[in-house]
Amino acid sequence: MCRLASEESPWDDYRRSGWPAMERQPIMDLGIENTLTSAVEAWARFTQWLSEYAPVHADALNPPATEEQIKQAESRMGVSLPSELRQILMINNGTTARNRILSGNSCYDARGGGDYSPFPSYNVFNDVELTCSLYTGNRTASVSMQEPGSRYEYWKQGWIPAFTTKEGHSGLFLDFSVGADPAPVYAYGEDSFPDLAFSSLAEYLSAVSDALEGIRPFTVMGRGAPHLPSVRDGLLAW
Repeated sequence: MCRLASEESPWDDYRRSGWPAMERQPIMDLGIENTLTSAVEAWARFTQWLSEYAPVHADALNPPATEEQIKQAESRMGVSLPSELRQILMINNGTTARNRILSGNSCYDARGGGDYSPFPSYNVFNDVELTCSLYTGNRTASVSMQEPGSRYEYWKQGWIPAFTTKEGHSGLFLDFSVGADPAPVYAYGEDSFPDLAFSSLAEYLSAVSDALEGIRPFTVMGRGAPHLPSVRDGLLAW
């Protein structure tokens, strides 16, 4: 059932067009003890919606990462993962879905090594191994590129790439460089400086879930045009 806002807006028209919004379940129904909005709660909302309306993408979510996998990755990276990201990875270790824009009426196979991530801006949720690989590669490149005496770093220690586009040159990273936990989320691209996008992973996932549940459109810090979701053949697109 759709939630109707008290004021009319273009978003209301979009929701009434048949978008499959759903009521948010109480936290206790999701088995979460913390009554505050958390990354785990937001992730539960997101995956519950996928299971209901985009089952192909729900099936593409990986099983949980193990403590050993995370510890090995942290050892190779030389930094710890922010607690919010660690919590989500221990529920689903990323997804098999990978983004590629396809045309026509092709059927996307998110489960087969796949195409098409269920997140806005073509971002893919990275598993532990890919997060580690991207981080170490970016740090190595950053050190080699840094000029003597320069304080500029292409990729700082503690910038954890949690979501990336298929080519790996843009996405979202969690800034754990000063140990802030929850870590703020920054959007980055190959030809631009990182830009603060969300105050935490929980806020990002909540914004995605809010859009799916028909509460409000997805925007980055209220900037730019809203991302409107759609579903086709069991897959979510923005």
